[in-house]
Amino acid sequence: MNASTMSRQLTRAGRGSVKAARKIWDLTTDDRLSRSYYPDEPTKSKPRVLMELLWWLLRSGEINNYYYVYGLDRKAVDRRKELLPYRQFRRLRNTRNLHTGRRPYNYVCVLRDKFVFSQFVGSLGIATPRSLALLDAERVTWLDTNVTLPLRAIVERTDVTFDGFCKKIGGIQGDGAFPLHIEGGSLIVRDRRISVSDLRDRLDDRYLLQERIRQHEAMSSLHSNSVNTVRLITFATASTVQLFAAAMRIGTHGKSVDNWAAGGVIVSIDPECGELRGEGFHKPGYGGRVPRHPDSGIAFEGFKIPYFAEAVELVSRLHGYLRDIHSIGWDVAITPEGPTIIEGNDDWEGGIPMVLERDFRQRFLEMCRTK
Repeated sequence: MNASTMSRQLTRAGRGSVKAARKIWDLTTDDRLSRSYYPDEPTKSKPRVLMELLWWLLRSGEINNYYYVYGLDRKAVDRRKELLPYRQFRRLRNTRNLHTGRRPYNYVCVLRDKFVFSQFVGSLGIATPRSLALLDAERVTWLDTNVTLPLRAIVERTDVTFDGFCKKIGGIQGDGAFPLHIEGGSLIVRDRRISVSDLRDRLDDRYLLQERIRQHEAMSSLHSNSVNTVRLITFATASTVQLFAAAMRIGTHGKSVDNWAAGGVIVSIDPECGELRGEGFHKPGYGGRVPRHPDSGIAFEGFKIPYFAEAVELVSRLHGYLRDIHSIGWDVAITPEGPTIIEGNDDWEGGIPMVLERDFRQRFLEMCRTK
């Protein structure tokens, strides 16, 4: 290694250390980031919190952004042995999902491309949102006619009346997704009419245009502006597919997405009866622990999810076609007719079940050892 390369690496390392130190300081002192999720319990002092955050960084090589939502600031409860550093979790998850060693290809591409996934699921006769078009800043491809035209053609089909969502083909956590209504040659986003030029500015990647899901009235009662989805995590073994964890994601404050990263609430689901249990949790920086939905006021404990057993059966059957992928996190919408598969994720979020379940670490490590 020459002196110039070493200097650049040391500079990057130094910048990274300064950034990490600032982040840990913010987690200790910023009122928004350091709010306790358990304010009714005795909590540790700021110096103790700072010390534990630094120790986590030194031991695992990462900043514990979920320190407070994990409840690690409580004096009387020690959850450290129940948790996995996120780097370790990702390494174990990805090792089993991406490096099967059995084939010269990997099935995760079926999950990561939203267009490919929708075509695959639809071909099996399994309910999934109908895809209308592929589009980018230059062109639109209508899937019903298999014709590609300049983007301006999106307002030239007066026979098209559409209410749905534009989603990045490879997007995650709702990144870049937005609602789109097309009627009589007009484009409408969140009740505001836009031009083709405005739409072009939004299309910074390749997008899939899908119909809007009409969710079950029970799910809509929680928060009607978003499709509130059930997250089911399944593991495939040589002979079976097992449900590993279940949670509900619910939008808040009129947002059109239910993602935790966008301010939504997560709540645990009892897999035996399909009812919500315990309280809801906001992602750090968006709120705290709540027993009721902050907008609708509906209590979470005991809330019954329609068609839950059918949703579990559906994702288990679908995972059976993709058995080379060890674990998948499924997003399932509940409609008046039953469950509808929105997407599957091989890179599913481990922080959510670690927040909601005390035995996550033990069960996850056991599943990672299962062939």
